Amino acid sequence: MENRCLFLSRTKLAALVAVALLVAAFSQCRISPNAGAGADPQDFLPLDNDISGFVKKGSASLMTDQQSIFNAIDGQAQKYIDEGFEEGVEQLYSNGSIDIDVRIFNQGTPANALTLFNYFMPTSSQTLSRSDPLVVVDQSLATSYSLQYTKQNIYMQITTTEKSDFALDMGEQFYFNVDKKIGAQ
Repeated sequence: MENRCLFLSRTKLAALVAVALLVAAFSQCRISPNAGAGADPQDFLPLDNDISGFVKKGSASLMTDQQSIFNAIDGQAQKYIDEGFEEGVEQLYSNGSIDIDVRIFNQGTPANALTLFNYFMPTSSQTLSRSDPLVVVDQSLATSYSLQYTKQNIYMQITTTEKSDFALDMGEQFYFNVDKKIGAQ
């Protein structure tokens, strides 16, 4: 009888531990506040080495509310908020010689994302795509490139730390990688 009670106690303990582990695992998951508007922008970030030797440099900066977007992009945050900001992420990547900064924002609706795209449209740009997705490269920067992108309710900026053909090619590879992930949603 005592062995049977000990067995039941161990079984109950194992079940409680399993439930606790499941609760802990799922409590770490972020769920987009507007699930119908698409996935969490962090889901669209390239993985290490998805793009030709580029790996994450530090951890992602998550933007989930007004305070966190102001902390991340103080000077421009209000425009994002005015245009339906729901959440965003910023991640820096490096291959050892070039850094590429990727910012992805869920603006809630395609119209909000397009409004941001048009608002931040550079004065001197090269259009990479005129359809969905819309993609332009800012040609006016002296030492870097900045790509702007919008598709569905996502607005994205990719900035290189160098102005070279290689840096532009890598920026485009980041855009292709993110676009593929958005298209899979």
